[in-house]
Amino acid sequence: NPKLKLLNSSFDEYHCYVHDGINSSGSFLSPMKFFFSLLAAVLLAPCFSASAQNDDALPALVEVLKTADDAQLQLDILKGLSDGLKGRRGVQAPPGWDEVAAKLGQSGSAPIRELTRQLSLVFGSAGAMTDLRGQLLDPKVPVAARTAALEALLAARDPSLAATLRQLLGDAALRGAALRGLAAFDDALTPPAVLVVYPKLNSTEKRDALGTLCSRASFARALIGAITGGAVSAKDLPADLVRQLRGFNEAEINAALDRHWGTARASSADKLAEQARYKTMLTARSERTEDPLRGRAIFAKTCGQCHGLYGLGGKVGPDLTGSNRADLDYLLHNILDPNAEIPNDYRTWNLETKDERSISGVLARQDEQSVTLVTPGETLTVARGDIRSLRQSELSMMPEGLLQALGNEEVRDLVAYLRGKAQVPLPATTETAGLFFNGKDLSYWDGDAALWRVENGELIGTSPGLKRNEFIRSQLLLGDFRLIVKVKLVPDAGNSGIQFRSEVLPDGLMRGCQADVGVGWWGKIYEEHARGLLWKESGEAHVRRNEWNTYEVLAVGPRVRTAINGHLCAELDDPKIARTGVIGLQLHSGGAFEVRYKEFELELAPKFELKTVK
Repeated sequence: NPKLKLLNSSFDEYHCYVHDGINSSGSFLSPMKFFFSLLAAVLLAPCFSASAQNDDALPALVEVLKTADDAQLQLDILKGLSDGLKGRRGVQAPPGWDEVAAKLGQSGSAPIRELTRQLSLVFGSAGAMTDLRGQLLDPKVPVAARTAALEALLAARDPSLAATLRQLLGDAALRGAALRGLAAFDDALTPPAVLVVYPKLNSTEKRDALGTLCSRASFARALIGAITGGAVSAKDLPADLVRQLRGFNEAEINAALDRHWGTARASSADKLAEQARYKTMLTARSERTEDPLRGRAIFAKTCGQCHGLYGLGGKVGPDLTGSNRADLDYLLHNILDPNAEIPNDYRTWNLETKDERSISGVLARQDEQSVTLVTPGETLTVARGDIRSLRQSELSMMPEGLLQALGNEEVRDLVAYLRGKAQVPLPATTETAGLFFNGKDLSYWDGDAALWRVENGELIGTSPGLKRNEFIRSQLLLGDFRLIVKVKLVPDAGNSGIQFRSEVLPDGLMRGCQADVGVGWWGKIYEEHARGLLWKESGEAHVRRNEWNTYEVLAVGPRVRTAINGHLCAELDDPKIARTGVIGLQLHSGGAFEVRYKEFELELAPKFELKTVK
């Protein structure tokens, strides 16, 4: 059977999926369940050659779903179908799909219901599109489910979605995704809508906004007008987007970039002179000592979108952890002349869509159905039928001119961080606050991955029964701040807490204040590994047992306030409290339990007024 031969030949390539017959939840599959899960993934997966894709497998898999009652088997087959059909639209629904969709739409598993709706969308279901639009705009729906609905509607190219996305620019939870999504639609109303909200955006959202405004020549002209008029600072533009703007080859855009951002240096003599100038500056004595912490913040803004370092950052460019960073000549050569030596894996691919969108990125995969590019902001899968041109450039994904927008002291701090031998804390600033929690993984958090995970936008800690307290720690170093987050204990007998302005001890424990979570402890303030209880009155009366509870922690100078579900719990004025430190989440020693945190909202330098208390 050709399909079984395909399974056999593809087995090694799919080893991450099939290793020991373990499914996505980590439990063992029976041979039959394992076979059908693998069949769905392999026969339709676009990571294999075009000949390997076979829509004839769809009816067989739908027949299995008709009779399957095992939720994990259903989920694995649906995931395989979703992965295999990624980037495709208007696929003919296999016989029996409507019956399966009705059955799975009533599943008690939210992921099964969600994947079923998304696949119905791929099969052209108008009803699924209507349902997903309603889910997207409903603030009562969990953020993770609304995000999944948005991704599905984007993949389906819902023609009315641009107007919906502009509405979502006022929704903090989905603003970033909406800003990125608007790039997919050639709509004249998009640039003015984005530019109106631009001054209120955080640094991560500004990057998303600029990425969209640089995605089309018509959008770019509006952006250049805003830069010329002073509404957008030219310093906000990263070098890779400057290069994308120059790629439109429009005289007006290039002249404005020369005037406001700087002239591109092309000749070898220019680059050598620039390297010599920076080396002289960096090796000269300075009255100010370099600050690697500030350098890390600059790295996060300037380089971290593409490059990984110490296990964090993007994958568009090479990981820098093991590179020869201590050598100043090596460092300057690669920063200032990135096109001198380019590994093939990091050459730029330029894709233009039929509706005049421009995308530049690293080619992740391609087949007869779709092309996937990894860009500094996101991973995009584009259907072949939407592509006007796709070509490989002779340039690196790393653009020239990275240092042009930085002052000398900023360059000194960045280089000091890059040449360092160990990770340093990341100061929380308006530029880095957006990195606090991305809702997808544990980036910028340190903790035991066996105890902590991210799932559906929730940061989840699972205790199997611990002999000592365990913590997951944010890497952001905070001063005055406000944190609003939702928390739930499962079962309610568990115990957790929110460390703040705390320090990490050598053994991974923490010292500092904690806003307590747990029966008999809700709302109290405890100084871990120090003075013990600082605020003994309980906020228990305001807690909703076995449900989500909104917790607010506010710290300004020596003063601290906490609130649960809109009720003041603690008000402390203590000059001995640390003024800076990191946030951590606790799993308390004792019996088995689970704690879930979601919808983090971090504000820097706030007024000493609780937002959740009316």
